[in-house]
Amino acid sequence: HTFPVIGRRVMLLNARKLQAGQHGELLVLAMEDVTARKQAEEALLKAGALQSAIFNSANFSSIATDEKGVIQIFNVGAERMLGYAAADVMNKITPADISDPQEVIARAKALSAELGTLITPGFEALVFKASRGIEDIYELTYIRKDGSRFPAVVSVTALRDERDVAPEGRRRIIGYLLIGTDNTARTRIEAERQKLDQRLRDQQFYTRSLIESNIDALMTTDPLGIITDVNKQMEALTGCTRDELIGAPFKNYFTDPERAEAAIKLVLSEKKVTNYELTARARDGKTTVVSYNATTFYDRDRILQGVFAAARDVTERKHFEQALQETNDREQALRAAAEQATQSKDRFLAVLSHELRSPLQSMLGWVRMLRSGRLSVTSTERALDVIERNTVLQARLIEDLLDVSRITAGVLQLDLAPMLVAPAVQTVIENLRPAAAAKGIRLGVSIQDGTGRIQGDTARVQQIVGNLVSNAMKFTPSGGRIAVRIARSGSDVEIQVSDTGAGISSEQLPEVFAPFGTEPRKRSHGGLGLGLGIARHLAELHGGALTAASAGRGHGATFTVTLPLTVELPAADEAAVRAAASDPTQGLAGRHVLLVEDNADAREVITLMLEDSGAVVTATETVAAALSELERMTPDVLLSDLSLPGRDGYDLIRTVRALDPARGGSIPAIALTAYASTEDRERVMAAGYQRCLSKPIDIDELVAAIANCC
Repeated sequence: HTFPVIGRRVMLLNARKLQAGQHGELLVLAMEDVTARKQAEEALLKAGALQSAIFNSANFSSIATDEKGVIQIFNVGAERMLGYAAADVMNKITPADISDPQEVIARAKALSAELGTLITPGFEALVFKASRGIEDIYELTYIRKDGSRFPAVVSVTALRDERDVAPEGRRRIIGYLLIGTDNTARTRIEAERQKLDQRLRDQQFYTRSLIESNIDALMTTDPLGIITDVNKQMEALTGCTRDELIGAPFKNYFTDPERAEAAIKLVLSEKKVTNYELTARARDGKTTVVSYNATTFYDRDRILQGVFAAARDVTERKHFEQALQETNDREQALRAAAEQATQSKDRFLAVLSHELRSPLQSMLGWVRMLRSGRLSVTSTERALDVIERNTVLQARLIEDLLDVSRITAGVLQLDLAPMLVAPAVQTVIENLRPAAAAKGIRLGVSIQDGTGRIQGDTARVQQIVGNLVSNAMKFTPSGGRIAVRIARSGSDVEIQVSDTGAGISSEQLPEVFAPFGTEPRKRSHGGLGLGLGIARHLAELHGGALTAASAGRGHGATFTVTLPLTVELPAADEAAVRAAASDPTQGLAGRHVLLVEDNADAREVITLMLEDSGAVVTATETVAAALSELERMTPDVLLSDLSLPGRDGYDLIRTVRALDPARGGSIPAIALTAYASTEDRERVMAAGYQRCLSKPIDIDELVAAIANCC
């Protein structure tokens, strides 16, 4: 009923009929407010229904035991999970009987260690904590009636009698409630999760192993270029630890930070970068050229995470490429030099052919004219002059070629002796003066007093001066001047040859001494272009130098030879040397020469030249004839050709040297040969000759050699 003041209430109505005397029957009514009791009853019913629903739920097992562990209640859920009917287990077994015995034993052992008291394996191990008022939830393997097993999570609660309080103040335990849930699905999920976790760890380990085993320095950066991870190679490249690198800007570890930062921006815009060259700089300053290759990477939602980059050390490759390039450059240079040499050789051969054929043509022509007998005396003299001049030119040409060959092979040697420079130079000038006068060139000589002496090869020094003066005459026009100056310059003697000729351009000046290189001057002047190169090499062999200077085309040229001086000669010795140099025939008068030459023409002309120089000549043509002459007389000098019929000049000198000195075994000997290599000369000297002269023979050189030997 709903009351105005107290609201809706549950009321209990009691009525009784009474006799009321004259009034008849009375009806007595009594009402009792039972709202609270009704609410309690409804709550109790609801709780009972809930408990019944829970207890009889098939989703979890509810097993209640008495205080000794014997099963008293076995709900529907327990029947479903374990396969037992309630009647099969109630008042018959304990929960320990349907649990994995090994796990029960293990639990007893673990609890004993944890709580410090001995716990017997069995039901006690399952409920010991609960019996002590400790909340206890654990995992346990149940064994079904068919013997199969399944994991379960068991919650154990001690059931106590509210009315029976033990002496120690605790309510007495009357049983235990074990509520279990089938943990198979969760265990399976957990196992799968563990497998996935392990697989993920394995994958991470595999990935890390790949990263660490890579020969490249690997790194990841965020989109701003901040390093987020590196491998060991990157640590080695930079000399920094992983912890130091992570969180640092990528660009800080390169010699060009701006270029490194541009690499990050480039990969962000292009999504990929390959072979981007950078130079890494380590903490100790060491630099390494690397090839930077990078790509962007994203998460599963395709959101940009950063840049994955690899830096490969290409220092060795760069060195190899540089070495290869240098090799290619050298090969190209060598190829170009070879091509140029081939062209120069072809030009040289063409010039050589011209220089050989032209004199031969004029010589042959004049010889035929002489044979005709129709030439006048003047023409005959002219013919003889032409033949002599061209013969000398041919001999000089051959000697120049041989000198170039010796220079190229590095075997050109000097016959060094103390010598005065001035007389040797004067002799050359006097020999060339007629040729200069014939061309209308004034040839002057200036010699400073006391120029001293050098340790030199007289013939080679004269060759140097002769080449320089001849070169000047070649390029100086008629009416021009050539000045030769000899003077001391410190500890050197200086020979300077200046002309007023064609001059040399500054571009061509460095090539003026190049073999076969007449290009710096005009080819129209003829010649092989060997003289200047030979002259410079001879000057250097003497410990000196030869330089060229010119103000340019049309301003002439100056060549300067410097030769180191030696100790000064006494005045008397210097005069003697000067006199000997100025008169090469001195001392030949009355000298007896034994000549051995198989060529009749050569034997005749040499005999005539020596007799003209005052010598007495006995001429023979074989070794046997020469040895026969030696038996009857002892000459002052033996002059022999090497290429003789039968026994040669080597046999002759060996036979002579085997003789007793009184019979001519020690007479001076000079060899004549057309073979002029250094090896030939060394062989001649080793055989026993004192001198070796190359054909064709220069009379002055021959007379000087005989004079020096006697």
